[in-house]
Amino acid sequence: MKFLLMFFIVMVIAFQWRQSRKPKVQKAKRAATPPATTPAMVPCAHCGLHVPEADAVRGAHAYYCSAAHRQALEP
Repeated sequence: MKFLLMFFIVMVIAFQWRQSRKPKVQKAKRAATPPATTPAMVPCAHCGLHVPEADAVRGAHAYYCSAAHRQALEP
């Protein structure tokens, strides 16, 4: 019985030691880092290529991947 009690105490101490070794800083970093946002993607009205909205060429009614494609569809 006394060996069982000693084994239990050693296991509790080992568990506590392993838990204290885990880096707490990494947990805080993961929680504090905001998720990365992806830019909105829009399809080109001429070829269908998806480009970020910030890089797309805006036409009268749609987005285009380049000025040449905008000129091809819009007079």
